[in-house]
Amino acid sequence: MTDHDSVRAAWAAGRAARNGWLTVPDPHLAEVVAAHASGHGLLDALTLDLQHGLFDRARSADAVRAIAAHGLAPLVRLPAVDESIIGFVLDLGVRGVIAPMVSDAATADELVAACRYPPAGRRSFGPVRTALRPGDDPIAAADSVLAFAMIETAGALDRAADIAAVPGLDGLFVGPGDLGVALGIGPAQNREEPAIHDAFARVLAACAASGTRAAVHATLPEYAAARAADGFALVTVWSDVPAILGTLDGVRAAFG
Repeated sequence: MTDHDSVRAAWAAGRAARNGWLTVPDPHLAEVVAAHASGHGLLDALTLDLQHGLFDRARSADAVRAIAAHGLAPLVRLPAVDESIIGFVLDLGVRGVIAPMVSDAATADELVAACRYPPAGRRSFGPVRTALRPGDDPIAAADSVLAFAMIETAGALDRAADIAAVPGLDGLFVGPGDLGVALGIGPAQNREEPAIHDAFARVLAACAASGTRAAVHATLPEYAAARAADGFALVTVWSDVPAILGTLDGVRAAFG
């Protein structure tokens, strides 16, 4: 494993990797969270949300540096399966990408190809930050970059086994909000509807059959811990905006 492969280190230790989620495009916030989480053993990874978050290229680069400086694995939720964006964030040194709205195996195959150099894929060589550390081999390091396809549509759920079996894909990542919309039960996180738990079971079964790993988004650590107990290997345990709003709600509880 290379530096900042803390997700794989968690798996090697036999436990689920714990992930944080950032939508606020402030590198200082990223550094504060990474420093505290690393110092107290709370997180293994921190994800920048480029789909529904507000990160631009410059702030993404600064946030990746801040996260990596504290030993966590920087991850990115992509805005789409787009080779140019995937190449950019990988050249920054992120340790994995999470692709939204992957509804078929062909799209998952495009994701994997964009993450790997030829002949395994079609990623363009321009390491930028990944060539800065002495002794590093950017081409060899590309083989350990994580690639997760999000299951967020009814079609994706129906084809979960086919998607999970795509060579080079590391696993499936359940997005409960969009998946809930697709299933007709509306958007929400930390949810307990039978339809969602059935979807969890189907994704876990697809990953088990293909030898890949299942991941899931949550905003409460207790809910994430329950999903880890179910068998999810990567669980989002904390998210910036819900955490901030939860703290503000505490004011009402304190003052009535």
